[in-house]
Amino acid sequence: MNAWSVPGYREVRELGAGGAGRVVLATYSTTGAYVAIKYLRDELRADPRFLSGFRREARVMVELNDPNIVRLYEYVESRDGAAIVMELVDGVPLRRILAEHGSTSPEAALVVLKGSLAGLSVAHASGIVHRDYKPENVLIQADGTSKLSDFGIATPSGAPDTPAGTPPYMAPEQWSGNAASPATDVYAATCVFFECLTGHRPFRADHVAGLRHQHQSAPIPVLEVPGSVRGLVVRGLAKNPADRPATARAFVADLEAAATAAYGPDWEQRGRRHLAELATLLALTFPLATPAEPVEVSTSLARTVLSNRLAHFAPRFAIGAAVLSAVVIAALVAAHRQTPVAQDTLLTPPPHSRTAEPPADPPATAAPAETPGDTPGATDGPTTVPTVDATSGTGPTTAVAATTAAPPPSSPGSPSPPATPATPATPTAPLAVTGLGVTGFDGQAATVRVRANGPGRIVLTARFAEGPSPDGLVGGDPQAIPLEGARSYEPGVQQAFPAPPCGTAVYRQVEVSTAPAASGGARRKVVKVTGAPCPAPSVRGATITGWDGRQADVAVTTDGVGPVGVTARFTRDGEPAGAVIRTLSGRTSYAFSLKGGLGRLECETTSVLGVRVTTRPPAANGPQTREVRVEGPKCPPPSVAIGSWNGSSATVNVRAGRQTTVTLKVGFTQRLTYQGRTLTFDDSAGDTLSGDTSYSHAYTAQFRQPKCGFVDVRTVTATVSPGGASASRTLTVTGPPCSDPGDGPGESPSPSPPDTPKSPDPQDSPPPPAIT
Repeated sequence: MNAWSVPGYREVRELGAGGAGRVVLATYSTTGAYVAIKYLRDELRADPRFLSGFRREARVMVELNDPNIVRLYEYVESRDGAAIVMELVDGVPLRRILAEHGSTSPEAALVVLKGSLAGLSVAHASGIVHRDYKPENVLIQADGTSKLSDFGIATPSGAPDTPAGTPPYMAPEQWSGNAASPATDVYAATCVFFECLTGHRPFRADHVAGLRHQHQSAPIPVLEVPGSVRGLVVRGLAKNPADRPATARAFVADLEAAATAAYGPDWEQRGRRHLAELATLLALTFPLATPAEPVEVSTSLARTVLSNRLAHFAPRFAIGAAVLSAVVIAALVAAHRQTPVAQDTLLTPPPHSRTAEPPADPPATAAPAETPGDTPGATDGPTTVPTVDATSGTGPTTAVAATTAAPPPSSPGSPSPPATPATPATPTAPLAVTGLGVTGFDGQAATVRVRANGPGRIVLTARFAEGPSPDGLVGGDPQAIPLEGARSYEPGVQQAFPAPPCGTAVYRQVEVSTAPAASGGARRKVVKVTGAPCPAPSVRGATITGWDGRQADVAVTTDGVGPVGVTARFTRDGEPAGAVIRTLSGRTSYAFSLKGGLGRLECETTSVLGVRVTTRPPAANGPQTREVRVEGPKCPPPSVAIGSWNGSSATVNVRAGRQTTVTLKVGFTQRLTYQGRTLTFDDSAGDTLSGDTSYSHAYTAQFRQPKCGFVDVRTVTATVSPGGASASRTLTVTGPPCSDPGDGPGESPSPSPPDTPKSPDPQDSPPPPAIT
């Protein structure tokens, strides 16, 4: 019996075989376009767990559309086999290059790492972790570009599972059976990066237990790689996932910065050229080269040469058409005869499914099935056959099941079994849905859990909605899935949402309800889905439309909506005076203002204030600069104040608006008054102040204490120029009272009447104050 092959294709030759199956080169019968078809081994297809993983690979690949990932065109499954039809990548696995050449240049290793991280980033944005990144799964093309393949054991991010992967590249958390995450793929990608640089893996052992110990506990052999990339290796191979870059996208940013700093801005072109040279030396092993003996591979090796010939290809999921007629009959029987339906859920199609090729043979009849345990007496209960109804253009629907033949009759002549006495009918409780929930939703597909108190018919309805916010969701047509024949179900539902625009996020909701209604009503789950990162656009132009020395008005135009960095650097009289950085995204034209902190301008001085604007990527018209001459404000005149004055000592404070020469004059006056007569003594001092804007000087006058009966008024005055500002303080000192007013100041009492005191004698007056 010939091996089963996918209808609609002509096989050319086998490309290779691996543990999971074989890969063949084929052409699409209608157009002659080349494809690669991966067939699952029959003995593995009989393993439900392995088959589930193979379906998962197909589903992951059909949802990922990126130039760094091998494109899936079709997934076909029938009773005779299962296969995926994928893009033909005309190139060689990275493993073949390393086996032939040992290692690569640092630039080439960085190119491999960047391309793989870009593909992984798209998968991570869809919630998918590869878990088995290795050189066998990186395909290098003749132009030095690479593609990532084989998502056979890929799993949703964070999903706990049994350990899976290839031991030399497994992260420490994989060895412990912990949940995989994007950081898990970052670890494996760094292991391959290390191998490209050195020609060997970072950890080597003769047995699996030794590998496990090294990955979990051994120090990173960072001294074996060039110093320019050691930081990347240390971060990527960190034992704790939290110490690695959180996403592949974040690691790309680190990689580009390190590569540019170490190898210059053209490192990527040189690295790609080196990879192209290494791949071209193996050109005879390319799939489209002269036929060669099959080699051991793990997936397709190929590059698409389909061009526009694949315009009529739509990605599809198809289950063999040999059972399609039986499926339709089963749906009608379930709808009109209320026959039990097996509890197993069926595979639902991804977006844009199309019907499988018509079968060459008439539909086969499924084998008899055992009577379900919860439906006594049933003789024609169906068994589940995975299939998809892809004939409707309105969206995916879930098929029910394929019928099976009734049990064979007894042999002629055999005795009939004794009749069983009829038993009275037992009243049964009304059918009720006792449990309903959404156990998983990734923005495209959801798993629903339904529990009932009996095997009766339940109709599950799923409604999907999408919107820019959780409050702005818009729903589509409902999907109805009949359930019958069991008490517990976990069907899958799916909606063909388009991918969000790059760099944007949308919210998606799935709401499920049942008839009869579940206790507690409908259930819903909302998730946020982020589009792939937008590629960095080209900056067509950057212009400084205005600059007044404080604020720069800037206009930027690009050819895409991806992120663009803008940096404005400010200068004052040629010296740096600060910078402002802004990131633009989401549009192709921007107008905005950037303010610089240039500090206080000196009064009555002229400053040259400048701004320089650059973009990343660089603008087509290069950096832009503007300068303006700005006059400082008019300086205020010097001011003076007397801080303290105790009658003999004074503190004089002077402030100037700028550093200029200030003249300070200080004068002291003493006025002695006795019985209406006044004696005045004056003196002055002065200073010339410069080199600062603030001064404080102390001055002291030596005054004689007044004799009895005198009133002593002491004044200090300070004046500054230019400006002529002045300040003064006055203090009055009264001498002690005389013992007899009839006697003169300081004399003994005399018999003179108190109302005729002696006139003050200048000979008895105190000397003039001494100024120091």
